[in-house]
Amino acid sequence: MKLCSLFISSLFFTFVFAQKTPLPNQKTAVLIVGNDAQSHAVGHLNSLATIFQANGIFVYKFYYPNARWSDIKAKANNCSFFIYTGHGFGNGGFDGEFGGLYINEYVMAKDIVDGIQFKYKPLIIYLNACGSHGTSAGDPADIGIAEANKRINDTALPFFMVGAGGYFATSSLISGFVENFLAGKSLNTCFRIHAEPWEEILFNKQIVSKNALNSKYIGISSYAYDDEPNVRRYSTAYVGPLHYTLQSINQTSK
Repeated sequence: MKLCSLFISSLFFTFVFAQKTPLPNQKTAVLIVGNDAQSHAVGHLNSLATIFQANGIFVYKFYYPNARWSDIKAKANNCSFFIYTGHGFGNGGFDGEFGGLYINEYVMAKDIVDGIQFKYKPLIIYLNACGSHGTSAGDPADIGIAEANKRINDTALPFFMVGAGGYFATSSLISGFVENFLAGKSLNTCFRIHAEPWEEILFNKQIVSKNALNSKYIGISSYAYDDEPNVRRYSTAYVGPLHYTLQSINQTSK
């Protein structure tokens, strides 16, 4: 019986890794490496792809120079995970604020709202993208929690306007975060587990606003080195319902 189970598991993994198209009702992950992304970006996203596939999730890869917005948005509508690593930019959001993506072309917040309507409630993840988790390259010593909060909200907003379920952004590797989320832990819990070993959680409260972020929770963590106590980096953040989990993605946005 044990040998039979191992054989069936082996067949399952072989099938999942060899798939060319997703099965009906199979969760999918859209993985994007942007233009001029960090040198480790492809390896990091490939490691996430392996984790997703091992959990039965079909993976689409759009790695620059094969990261065209027309191709990405066609697969994004039905995705369960939307992960981007690359540059954030300070005028890609609404009203010239932070947001958008830099792939084969610049994708602005308006392009996201006009081009996507999520069928499910996917988790949006930004990795090493300026402003997406608060801090940006070239910042002064401490931008302050209010500015970090604003940048995170501005980056997340267009995705929530088109039906996203949760948003997570960080400047560090996230294999453990993804494994915890796929194991059923909530986004809030995964944020805490990811941040607490080396970051200080500064902010974890409900958002009160008049837009698509209303009634969501936001968490922000930061760190400062002992030899640079006045230099504070806002390095990890989440936005979403307090109890948003993998199971939440099974529910339709409408």
